[in-house]
Amino acid sequence: MKGGLEVYIREDGVLVKSSAPGAEEEFVAQPVSDLGSRLARHASPRSPANTPVTFYIDEDLLFFKKISLPLQTKDLKEAVSYQISMLAPFEGDVLHSFNTVRDKKGYTVTLYVVLQEIITPLLEDAATEGFHLTGLFPESQRYVNQLGKKEKWALLLPGRFSKLLCFSGTSVEDRLLCHSVPSFAEMRSHSEVERIFSPDPQEGFDDAATLLAEKPVLKDFNMLPASYRRPDYIRYLLIALCVLNLCALLTVVGIKEYKISSLLKNLESEVSAILPKVKEVEQLRIEEKQLAASIERIEGIGQNFDIIRFLAKVQNELPTNSYLDQVRMDNKTGSIHLQGYTEDLGELTEQLDSLDQAKLKSTRRRKNKTYFHVEISNP
Repeated sequence: MKGGLEVYIREDGVLVKSSAPGAEEEFVAQPVSDLGSRLARHASPRSPANTPVTFYIDEDLLFFKKISLPLQTKDLKEAVSYQISMLAPFEGDVLHSFNTVRDKKGYTVTLYVVLQEIITPLLEDAATEGFHLTGLFPESQRYVNQLGKKEKWALLLPGRFSKLLCFSGTSVEDRLLCHSVPSFAEMRSHSEVERIFSPDPQEGFDDAATLLAEKPVLKDFNMLPASYRRPDYIRYLLIALCVLNLCALLTVVGIKEYKISSLLKNLESEVSAILPKVKEVEQLRIEEKQLAASIERIEGIGQNFDIIRFLAKVQNELPTNSYLDQVRMDNKTGSIHLQGYTEDLGELTEQLDSLDQAKLKSTRRRKNKTYFHVEISNP
């Protein structure tokens, strides 16, 4: 964390480092009684309340164990605490943290334990001075970052006994104690990984300093007691803002849905009220088209003649033994076509002279009757 302090707890004392560029380190030999005031000097000019402090514990002070628990385990925390009471080589109160991985066979638990009396006085000094304590982690967690997130790798740490820590991504899978400093070939055969880092790299090892250049991923094995943990107000504030934004979004969506639903209901009611009138208008339009067509046909006749008077004249002029079947008007020429039959064609021919511009177009004999077609031009 930018502007924070790091405290390394070792068997022979405490090392204080600042994350500020160019800051000096300070080593305090045992016994350490004034850690809070020393941290305040390193934090200056910032106030202790605004300076986060992260504690790291030397792996030599930690008890590490890898255990297995059955899938039927109901309370993992209780089961791990029970295992600690049997396995930990410490007498007295302890601090611990663990990580679990579940598979088909059960739970694989990796566990770190430290004697509380070694750690608590240092935490109290820092907390009394007003510093923000962010965590208490094994020293190996300093080297865990996003660089090896998707691969297997190992870390060789020196100390009373050399310790080889095997990682899968950011999670530690195992820790192996070495009574002598092993070679790279020996380490590779035990860890079965391609890359092995070391703070003091020999031939074949990668320099662990490259891992320290990146920000560590501090999520596993935080042994800091709950009484020293400051609530993460920013995190709570972000959660609250997210909840408020979600509520506001749901409210806006609900209001829009209600408005749309109301509009749809009003639209349906208006459509239901208008639909009969629409059908009535449509029927009136059909009738209007029919009337317009009739008017157009009537207007097409024009001022040609008085059809009633003409028919009356034809009726008077035709012989008594003559009959009309059809009267037709030619729109293009304006002439009248009379079709019918007669019993006396000669008399019909004489009577046609009384009709202006009448012309016998054709005659034919059928069933003892003479059928005629007379054309009258411009009556």
